[in-house]
Amino acid sequence: MSSYRHRLPFAATSADLPVASRRLLSRRAMLGGLAGLAALGGVTACGGAEALSPKEAANIGGDDRLPTETAPPQIPTDPPLISGSFVSAKMAGRETRWALTRPSGVTGELPVLIVAHALNTNERSIFGQALNIQGVVQQYVNAGNPPFAVASVDAGRNYFHARTDGADGAAMIIDEFIPMLDTSPELNLRTDRIGLYGWSMGGYGALRLGALIGAPRVAAIAVSSPAMWGDPNNFPPRAFDSYADYATNSLFGQQHAFSKIPLMISIGMADQFYTYTRQWAADLHPPAAFSTTPGGHTNRFWRSVLPDQVEFLGRNLAR
Repeated sequence: MSSYRHRLPFAATSADLPVASRRLLSRRAMLGGLAGLAALGGVTACGGAEALSPKEAANIGGDDRLPTETAPPQIPTDPPLISGSFVSAKMAGRETRWALTRPSGVTGELPVLIVAHALNTNERSIFGQALNIQGVVQQYVNAGNPPFAVASVDAGRNYFHARTDGADGAAMIIDEFIPMLDTSPELNLRTDRIGLYGWSMGGYGALRLGALIGAPRVAAIAVSSPAMWGDPNNFPPRAFDSYADYATNSLFGQQHAFSKIPLMISIGMADQFYTYTRQWAADLHPPAAFSTTPGGHTNRFWRSVLPDQVEFLGRNLAR
């Protein structure tokens, strides 16, 4: 395993912090715009936001608690799943599992898409029958597009930043997992340019990883229903340990970090994080590709948008 470290500073200043009176999309504005969004369909550029008072903004946001997986997900066998584990110093010495697929019928060195998983899921969840990202990638490659591998690692409930228990899922991925992928002759991967994908907690995680690593090493990011809170006075303890933790690791005020990274955001109109996601995306320059269709915070929605996300990621990885 390579011993080099590739970690960049990531800290919000007091000027970057959002306040309770920060612009939010109102429920009235959101509901009034749904018909127009539905008519547009597909991918759109995210526009501006309407002001909302602090009182009206109270309790806007969502719950990313997905049902805990009590049994390993059933994994399709083609392409096959490669898996392993390592002891992670960045996860406080925990045995940390990983999983990876390469498209069938493909040889040689491949670029890799790093997946950040949702709360109450693990490194195998993205490969289970509910999401089956490897099957989507295989169809993409079978259609004549450039191949890439997909790799995921178990960050537990860490939320991809340093926590009071001594674990840091983002540091584990940057300092340990990606170097392991890069130096393994059996996996035959290149990590000089990577893609990032995540859903729910992992959507926030993929964005945070993108801000830490930056362009040009990050070729593109695609996220579904990113679990983000725009109010520093209203966030759950599972996501941040304290106000100071939120101030350091919130993505609000960090939109400038994505100015040179192609970004695709997909979220259902009924998703709990719709309002905060639209608010955050409104401050991206240039704007992200923003995809919104009917749907909630569910596997059904995430699976429905995966083909477009895989095409977006594959196209950018091939550049």
